[in-house]
Amino acid sequence: MGVRIGVAQIKPVLADVPSNVEKHISYIGLASERGVDILVFPELSLTGYSLGWLVPQVSIRPDDPILRDLSDEAGDMLLVVGGVLEERDMFYNALFLLHRGEVLGIHRKVYLPTYGMFDESRFFAKGRGFDTFETHVGRVALSICEDAWHLDSFLSRADADLFVLSANNPLRVVQGASSVDVWHYIAALPTVYFSTPSVYVNRVGVEDGVIFFGASRILEADGSVSLSAPIFEEGLFTGEVHPHLRRAARYNSATLREHFNHAVREGSR
Repeated sequence: MGVRIGVAQIKPVLADVPSNVEKHISYIGLASERGVDILVFPELSLTGYSLGWLVPQVSIRPDDPILRDLSDEAGDMLLVVGGVLEERDMFYNALFLLHRGEVLGIHRKVYLPTYGMFDESRFFAKGRGFDTFETHVGRVALSICEDAWHLDSFLSRADADLFVLSANNPLRVVQGASSVDVWHYIAALPTVYFSTPSVYVNRVGVEDGVIFFGASRILEADGSVSLSAPIFEEGLFTGEVHPHLRRAARYNSATLREHFNHAVREGSR
């Protein structure tokens, strides 16, 4: 039996958290109607991206009623929502993993791009590392945009059952190639390294003159594309991943067997 995943390829309203919460609730309702097990929103889905000095004004804490209300609205659906986290007077670009009124996990963006059009380290603190979070559908690994350019975000979580990459990727040329093609390549890395399914969710719309392209994807453990969402189009798009494909791919990979044997040996010392 497959796990049905929904990607909410939305256009957030910059710095308008109440409007964005209403949009989240609308998408949660649509996802419920379609039998979605996991619904994933883009990076900073509650706030928009180009916040600058507005960061403190749109921040939330781990016990914020917004998170509880969204999770309650989703029922048994697992949610991944992006926002600004405030902890001890520090502010983080964060993903919140929510289920049945609880925050199961928080990922704080580790690698903050500060080059070209990006200036994140001016406004955000850095996360300290990468974790996997136990859920009723398996171990989930969360990454935010730039995190995925760094191999430790993958290699430190080889035991994950699902990789989730939430992003705000603009349309541009990256190392001589279209950013659409580059991010689709990066999103497929968990399937190449670990035969683990991968979800890539990117926002759409124009913000502060920057065009975000969408083109979200869901990939099976064997690298096949379960969902390829359209470019520039806002909407809820769904696909499935099947645990038996991951199990078969890992069984057939001598490289992965050696990797996990090594990990077990190291852990027993």
